Amino acid sequence: MAFINLSLLAGGMFVAIPVVLHLIMRQRPKSFVFPALRFIQQRRIANQRRLQLRHWLLLALRCGAIGLFALALARPSVTSGTMSSWLAAGLLGAMGLTAAVVSGVGFARGLSRLVAGGMAAVAAAMLILGLYFGGRALAGRAPILGDQEAPVAAALVIDTSPRMQYRSENRTRLAAAQEMAQWLIRQLPADSELAVLDSRGGGAFAVDRAAAEKSIERLRPVGTPRPLAELLESAVQLVKQKPLTRKEIYIFSDLTQSAWKPTAATDLAKLLADNENVLLYVFDVGAKQPKNFALSQLNLSADVLPAGADLTLETSVAASGIGGERGVELQIEVPDPTLPVIRDGQPVFPKSERRGMQSVQLAMGSQQQVQFTVSGLAPGVHQGLVRLIGEDGLALDDVRYFAVEVQPAWPVLVVSPADVSPKLLVEMLAPLELREAGKADFKVQTIEQSRLADEELADYRAIALLDPKPLTPDVWKKLGEFCQAGGGLAVFLGHNADPPASFQDPAALAVLGGKLTRITRTSGDIYVAPRSYDHPALAAFRPVANNVPWDLFPVFYHWNLDELLPTARAILPYGDGKPAVVENRLGRGSALLMTTPISDLPRPVDHPLWNELATGENIWPCFLLVRGSLTYLVKSSQTRLNLLAGETAVLPNDPSEFPERYQLFTPLEQPQDVLARDRRVTVRFTDNPGAYRLRGQKGGPIVRGFAVNLSGDTSDLSRLPPEKLDALLGEGRYQLARSQDELNRAVGSDRIGSEFYPLLITLVAVALGLEHVLANRFYRKED
Repeated sequence: MAFINLSLLAGGMFVAIPVVLHLIMRQRPKSFVFPALRFIQQRRIANQRRLQLRHWLLLALRCGAIGLFALALARPSVTSGTMSSWLAAGLLGAMGLTAAVVSGVGFARGLSRLVAGGMAAVAAAMLILGLYFGGRALAGRAPILGDQEAPVAAALVIDTSPRMQYRSENRTRLAAAQEMAQWLIRQLPADSELAVLDSRGGGAFAVDRAAAEKSIERLRPVGTPRPLAELLESAVQLVKQKPLTRKEIYIFSDLTQSAWKPTAATDLAKLLADNENVLLYVFDVGAKQPKNFALSQLNLSADVLPAGADLTLETSVAASGIGGERGVELQIEVPDPTLPVIRDGQPVFPKSERRGMQSVQLAMGSQQQVQFTVSGLAPGVHQGLVRLIGEDGLALDDVRYFAVEVQPAWPVLVVSPADVSPKLLVEMLAPLELREAGKADFKVQTIEQSRLADEELADYRAIALLDPKPLTPDVWKKLGEFCQAGGGLAVFLGHNADPPASFQDPAALAVLGGKLTRITRTSGDIYVAPRSYDHPALAAFRPVANNVPWDLFPVFYHWNLDELLPTARAILPYGDGKPAVVENRLGRGSALLMTTPISDLPRPVDHPLWNELATGENIWPCFLLVRGSLTYLVKSSQTRLNLLAGETAVLPNDPSEFPERYQLFTPLEQPQDVLARDRRVTVRFTDNPGAYRLRGQKGGPIVRGFAVNLSGDTSDLSRLPPEKLDALLGEGRYQLARSQDELNRAVGSDRIGSEFYPLLITLVAVALGLEHVLANRFYRKED
């Protein structure tokens, strides 16, 4: 048995006080003169016996009350809940037996029946309570008394999201959480079961206390953290597995809003309400008023650029809790095909050079847009970053990484019949002034449709068919194979497709994605009516989604494409619901079919005007649609080079152009070998932000790569209001602390009452009550 306040047992010496009081207040015998001395003598002896019993009974009650009070103040406890029940049963049984003996002696000595009967009732009550406590101990049920030092099943949930790297008072929030968790483990009772969970998820009970401390010491920030709501749910399920009576969960977090993002699948308030025996403590290690400058997500004009095109990068600088002037710089690595390499056991990367610098002046709580334009990038993959100059509390959002690949101008083949002019499409894809300056995105080659059967298509990234005439099945098969290999095909149907028999051939259906049936004629009240601009080919419309004047460009004729294949879908409809643009996925490529042409002259001679999409003065919607479609097609076999942490990187890997084996250099770890499979390179472990580089050999060194950044809200330091935390966890269902003393008080307030203190204080009250009743009865004056 242990005592919380052992020194207070010295108060037991005050037991001597009732003894002294009884000696002082002893009644003196009085002399009476009676004739019948024999009867007086008998009466005197009986009175003396009853008086002695009364005095001994009062003395015992007074001494017992003081002794029990001193014992209660010492707050005795044991290390086992079952043992506490047995001790309580033994104490109650002993006191009950004592009261029963006193009651029996009182009846034998002629004591007042009220007093003797009262003692008998007290004895019965104590014996019944003793039997109840003993029965609970035998049944293995939860102890009523227990103690504050009984073993617990404790789960420590530590937020290890990147945001916890915020530095305040010369230490990170994660370091503060680790320090507090280490202290807490040392305070938990012996033989407790301990589990440590971090933002990676999972978790299990440690072998012993030392293993739990080691797990906390090894914690590092996680690039893709799981929400605390999910971690708390996992912790509840963990502690429920243990048979220990007391179950406790401790959460160490900075209490930011992004940490407590609610998840649709987890109702924490209900979960905690259904597990009332699980005690929850939230320890706040966050800064009350965080001060930070941060860069938002970095937007690139494109991940893949044609040679000569300019790269545009946009981001914004935000200030929270602070204001002032900050510099923003753009750095791009100098291309070096011999790097990266390992020298003396360390990776060596290309040097970076500054390609831009801007200064922003921010007020507290404001943000400002920043844009950089880079020209003259050589062909190849370029790694770079945008960085805030200077230091603040959180360094991870002061830099954003990017990767861009520069390729030669994309070769596009434009095929048209002799009576169809390709000039408009050529100018849309490669304007004359850009071609002369060597900055055109596309390298356009035009041929007549009659030469298509003999043309070598492997030299082109995309093919555009302008108002084609019927094609042979062999040509359709050839176009299908081109798309299967990763090429892109754009088909703009017009009056030359009539009659549609050749377009209904199985080979044509496999390419077009649907059956060409008939021509729909309108009165000019039909036009393109997009429901959304989600498709990549329509991305250019998103900034002006509500301001595209499609109604100014009526469509008078269009083809109906019915019975779409499972691989096909309409990405742009007309106002009558019929498909305007249909995409059909073919292997590693795609075919886009537009059911009305873009090559009609304003006043056609041999057929009526099909639409006014490309015949007006301001045809910018048609321009964006055509360029977006061809840009999508030439990139149809490409992938993104700028990813968020946790996303899988997939790079195309043509064996004729790239090697099958690479050495992968990540931001933190040592290089590792990566093999290409199924004509692509896949990298799944992208938790750490930074530049990822792939180096291989194929007739010389080949360097590829991609960049990874943290998501935008990862560095959000805005605090979670208390009322939102109450709504999330349930008001009164948890204890919140910011220091060791507060946590001690919180834990103590939950565990207090499970010691012997309540029982002892109750017995003190019973003893004092009996003493008061008996004293009033024994010392009352009779008339």
